[in-house]
Amino acid sequence: MKITQLLSELKFVFLAVAWTVLITALSLISFERAPSFVLQLPFKDKMVHFIFYFVFVVLWCLGLQKTDKIKILLIAVVYGIIIEVLQCVLTENRTADFYDVLANSLGAFLAFFAFPYVKRIFFKTEIKN
Repeated sequence: MKITQLLSELKFVFLAVAWTVLITALSLISFERAPSFVLQLPFKDKMVHFIFYFVFVVLWCLGLQKTDKIKILLIAVVYGIIIEVLQCVLTENRTADFYDVLANSLGAFLAFFAFPYVKRIFFKTEIKN
């Protein structure tokens, strides 16, 4: 393995860990004081969940390129479910929501299937099936 590829993968592992911590923190804190224009966006919550888990899968796939992508997908789905349960158990003003789990999972699945194209866009590489 080339040293530049190793450093690139390590960079993405760092970003993936940071993104995972961000998802966890934002999922377990309150947003009662969010700006009013943010609160008026339709389906804002589901869009955020979708984007969180799309980026989650892409970053982990970039960071762990030798790992089977299906494992990353399954971990993302299970992680999303765990976070929803933790919202219900650990917070007073957040609840678990099936539609959040669905949005998380859809984001993860789309990232899984779109990953070769995302990688090609960012790295100008050939798509490998």
